[in-house]
Amino acid sequence: MNILFITNYLKKYGIGHLKRCNKLAKKITKNNKIFFLVDKIDKNLSKLIIKNSTVLVKKDIFNSSDKIIKILKKLKNPVVVIDSYLSNLNFEKKILSYSKKLIVIDDLKKKHFCDIYINPNYLNFKFASNIKANTKLLGPKFAFIDSNIKNKNNKKIKSNSIKNVLVFMGATDSKNLSLKIYNAIKDKKITKPNFNFIIGYNNNSLKNILKKNKLKNIDFKIFSKDFMRYLSKADMFISAGGSSIWESIFLNKKTLIFNHSWKQLENSFNLEKQGVIKVFKKNFKSKNISDFLITEIDSGNKYILKHNNLVDSKGIDRIVKKIISISERK
Repeated sequence: MNILFITNYLKKYGIGHLKRCNKLAKKITKNNKIFFLVDKIDKNLSKLIIKNSTVLVKKDIFNSSDKIIKILKKLKNPVVVIDSYLSNLNFEKKILSYSKKLIVIDDLKKKHFCDIYINPNYLNFKFASNIKANTKLLGPKFAFIDSNIKNKNNKKIKSNSIKNVLVFMGATDSKNLSLKIYNAIKDKKITKPNFNFIIGYNNNSLKNILKKNKLKNIDFKIFSKDFMRYLSKADMFISAGGSSIWESIFLNKKTLIFNHSWKQLENSFNLEKQGVIKVFKKNFKSKNISDFLITEIDSGNKYILKHNNLVDSKGIDRIVKKIISISERK
């Protein structure tokens, strides 16, 4: 069976969509041929895509349905998986006619037209009545967490103190939040705990800081496939609220969210109501950021035991099982 993943990389939104598709592709590759259709690719992004897949590049994908249909015909009506904020109803209706099955992954509340609709983010599903899909896979039960990640060593909190903090504001960090957090730590002279900043490929402002940094409790690393290893070792995770938030919750990490996009706000506030994350709500002045960090570091990680039952590592397996089951129907 041919499976085509249609996704894109936008500096404004980062690589979360590509990462989700890749995680799903890894699980569904057995006995299937995997194709990726993206709007751009470079050496760094290509490293994130699974080996033995075919990568096709087309600019302005979601305004080029005629060109996409030609690709679908060549692939003999493949199963199509779309993960992009740019997808729309008209595009999906055209694609559906030339697909064996159409799967749409989304973490917003947009209208869609497909066979399987996947949205892991929301805890309230009333909006889903507007989604035209035969099958709807909703909520954290279908979160895109790599099943290779184990949290058994993280369920028992060895210490209440925060000793290691991981900061990752997305691969693009379009609002330069990493730099603002770094400056807040420097200005307030926060010498404990240790902070590890993961820098996106295109975050040139932080790369320049990296060369000049003299703070002994701050380290910088370029984003890579080792991200989960760094997250596993951290006591606290500071994020922009993207897809990595679920991995942090699964691993029982104290999680602080600095939202840079309105698209993630509702999910962040819903999770905060559940008591599993803390959301920064003030403007991004240095003092506000440092006060927030100090308060949360000093309070330790007492609350994170609430994480345990919200999400597991079987979400992708559940999705794959459903896709294969539905795709094999005549």
